Amino acid sequence: MNLRGTFAWNTAGTFLLKVASAGLSFLISLILARRLGAVGYGAYSYAIALVGLLAIPAIMGLDRLLIRNIASYQVQSAWGMMKGLLRWANGMALILSLAIAALSFLAGITFAKGMDRQMLSAFLVALILLPILTLTRLRQASLQGLHKIIPGQLPELLLQPALFIILLMASYLSLRRGLSVELVLLLHITAAVCAFVVGAWLLYTNLPQDVRMATPTYHKQTWIVSATPLFLFAAMQTVNSQADIILLGAIKGAKAVGIYSAANRLAALISVILIAVNTPLAPTVARLYAEGDMKRLQEVITKTVRLITLVSLPLAGSMLLFGDRFLLIFSSEFLRGRTALSILSIGQIFNATMGSVGLILTMTGYERYAAMGVGISAVLNIILNACFIPLWGMEGAALATSISMIALNIALALVVKRKLGINSTILQRGTTG
Repeated sequence: MNLRGTFAWNTAGTFLLKVASAGLSFLISLILARRLGAVGYGAYSYAIALVGLLAIPAIMGLDRLLIRNIASYQVQSAWGMMKGLLRWANGMALILSLAIAALSFLAGITFAKGMDRQMLSAFLVALILLPILTLTRLRQASLQGLHKIIPGQLPELLLQPALFIILLMASYLSLRRGLSVELVLLLHITAAVCAFVVGAWLLYTNLPQDVRMATPTYHKQTWIVSATPLFLFAAMQTVNSQADIILLGAIKGAKAVGIYSAANRLAALISVILIAVNTPLAPTVARLYAEGDMKRLQEVITKTVRLITLVSLPLAGSMLLFGDRFLLIFSSEFLRGRTALSILSIGQIFNATMGSVGLILTMTGYERYAAMGVGISAVLNIILNACFIPLWGMEGAALATSISMIALNIALALVVKRKLGINSTILQRGTTG
């Protein structure tokens, strides 16, 4: 299959997987919101957000490095380099994730006084998930770099949420006292472990025979230098995505986080197509740029941003017009998030029409500019959240998040145009070549 056919197949398959996963994730959120209430669901969401934040220094940008370098090594038939990178990256990530989890556990116990007991308990249990999450992301990145896009996503997008739902329902039916936040997190961890085992087997079976037979070659210093800006980019990107929830929980408590998380979950559905397209787009951008085929690269980027916008706009319109009805699915307790949902939806519309700007920069060697842009946006996000949340609560968090998202997209789109001569936005007319 040629590059165009492979990209189309991976995009269509990823889109279907992402849609199915979004549906399962939404069902999970619905079950948890109804069974745990706004406070319990808020504590669960807060713990997962904190672990996601801790995963960034544990991964250290190695996931993005794997995608880019494995795609490049495959073109060059540098099998020894690929094997060495895989071994080194996984070893480093495992050591870092275990160390960070241990230190975080000790910090949680030491500074427990004055903290919300339910939120603290949920966080301490969720730390078990950290090494699993870290190694899972590296395995996904490895398969993505090999252009095995669909096998790389199946365990986490379908198996894990489906198993989690089964475990939730079985536990709820067998326990008369209902579900606790701690039990829900343990069930989450169980599903994640099962998905990780299946994913590890898929990586082993899809790894080229040449890699298995090769003698590993290590360029650790080069990899660390390359991974550093990728790490900074990923760190700031995660701060951008989690700052609202973390600061909202710290300032307004678990109930506000629970209601806001429901609104955020709904708004996130708008970006499903963007995430779906980005997965196969990353190795494609890296490959076309490595080959110097800028005309094809512009064509691919233009077509993808049009597809993203075409699917995202109707979803965003639905959230703006019928947001209260969507929130009512969780329960009447969550209707308080109606305004926040509208604000977040507007931010997602802009996000869709600007294209995959951050990904384009990181896959073409301009990760430093991406890291700088995301860093500035993250600082802006934190400042705005710190200012707006005390004034307007969850609406302030939504406004701060949307403003920083819009500012980031504009800045990175300008860099893409200046450095690569490529228009990543919906405003590009026609295609080159």
